[in-house]
Amino acid sequence: MDRRALLCLAGLTLTAGCSSNPPRASGPRTPPTPGEPTSSGSSGSSGSSLRVTDQGVEPADDGHLRVLVTVTNRGGAERAGTLVVTVSVEGSTTERRREVSVSGDGEREVVVGFEGVAFDDFSGGGSLRSRVE
Repeated sequence: MDRRALLCLAGLTLTAGCSSNPPRASGPRTPPTPGEPTSSGSSGSSGSSLRVTDQGVEPADDGHLRVLVTVTNRGGAERAGTLVVTVSVEGSTTERRREVSVSGDGEREVVVGFEGVAFDDFSGGGSLRSRVE
């Protein structure tokens, strides 16, 4: 009987250490949102106040892809930066750069045409990324 009591006590002692530290989730609870600054921050003259706050696509009159990007300035002074829009379709990547300036506490919509990318090809599985440098 003492042997059984000893085995039970040993089992409880071993499992007590495991249950006192339950596993916890690691990493972010939500993914970053578009335009959110990265840990390295922004570069260039735009500082950290220029952000891409919205983006969309539409077909141009001739059928190529047009990207509409809204750049917002959260600072009180006018800021300038370079808008970089990258489109990937079927393994091919195309990038366009546009200089943009936005007044303090304002926003500006920028239209970027991708003449070499058909809207129908993009809408069938393309990807889009916009950022301000």
